[in-house]
Amino acid sequence: MGKTLSQEEQRQMLEKLESTLVATRFMTLKYLNYTILQDKVDYAKMDVETPEFTKGLARVVEHISKNDAVEMVKREAVLGLENLKKKINPVALAEAPACTSCGERLIVSYKFCTKCGAGLKGQKWLAAFKTCEKCQSPVDQAWFNCATCGNVLIKKVEVAKTCPMCKKNIDPNWVMCPFCGSKLKLV
Repeated sequence: MGKTLSQEEQRQMLEKLESTLVATRFMTLKYLNYTILQDKVDYAKMDVETPEFTKGLARVVEHISKNDAVEMVKREAVLGLENLKKKINPVALAEAPACTSCGERLIVSYKFCTKCGAGLKGQKWLAAFKTCEKCQSPVDQAWFNCATCGNVLIKKVEVAKTCPMCKKNIDPNWVMCPFCGSKLKLV
């Protein structure tokens, strides 16, 4: 995998994307796409270590893709956003709910917006999420446990293992079926 960008490199990239010069914005977007497609920069790791940068980068690229006056730059930004979404945690991007006051992307379990401080209770996007049976906090459908109380959300169902030959119930750790003698797994 690729390297992670230093704080200085992160700052410079964001500054170049917000430049008034078309060529600077375009070439920075080209660089972004190149580093993603060639795995030169590990954006997934950066999303874990410096999520404020990756969220900011995604927000700036999305803004360019929608609002830039130059069509060529917009197209490159659309590609950059698509590629970035494939590399970083989708929670940081479009799949994540956004504060209706300021647009900041949020994690489902937040009670307040991390940017503007608005209370999130009662916001429209909450209706799209199921709630924990135990504490009634909103939970993401991909979660196995509630982030607020730890309640198990997806219960593992144990299926009885059967011998492929005689169809009798067996222990999954057995190497050989005691009923018919057939080999169950490689040793």
